[in-house]
Amino acid sequence: MAVLRRSISKPRPPLEYDPARAARDAHRIAQNFTLRTIPLDVEGLAAALGLRVLRLPLEERVSGFLRESAGIWEIGVNSLHHPNRQRFTLAHELGHYLLHRDHAPFEDGLLFRSDAKNAREREANQFAALVLMPDTEFRTALSSGDIDSVARTFGVSKQAAEYRRDSVINSIGID
Repeated sequence: MAVLRRSISKPRPPLEYDPARAARDAHRIAQNFTLRTIPLDVEGLAAALGLRVLRLPLEERVSGFLRESAGIWEIGVNSLHHPNRQRFTLAHELGHYLLHRDHAPFEDGLLFRSDAKNAREREANQFAALVLMPDTEFRTALSSGDIDSVARTFGVSKQAAEYRRDSVINSIGID
């Protein structure tokens, strides 16, 4: 547990603490707290990390936010969005917390912009995809089911599952 605490107590620069490593650490924390990992109990993970989750009706363009308020870290999630989108938003904001909280606050809109220019947003998206759809389990589910069933297995949108599938395919060089 000491290694995990050191990993999350202070964000590391991306070269040292990248989204994949942060996602692996997050899964170890979930396992240590006996949280469900498939689909990930992302709200339980946030609680295990000491974050307060707020579900609020926000403007349609706003998916969520990360902020510190009176010494307590809060993740806000748009309660008007679909539950799968809320899960991804929560995981995305956890990514900001683990990787970038020294740059907070964050307010996030559309999460799947293919032309995202902001490296922190790309990293938070990558973290969210990896923590919600871990590599080994995702590849197994992908090989035995269609993308809709894969999305249901991990509690994510079809779009998120397709994004993750495409990143897996690109990582192994399949055309």
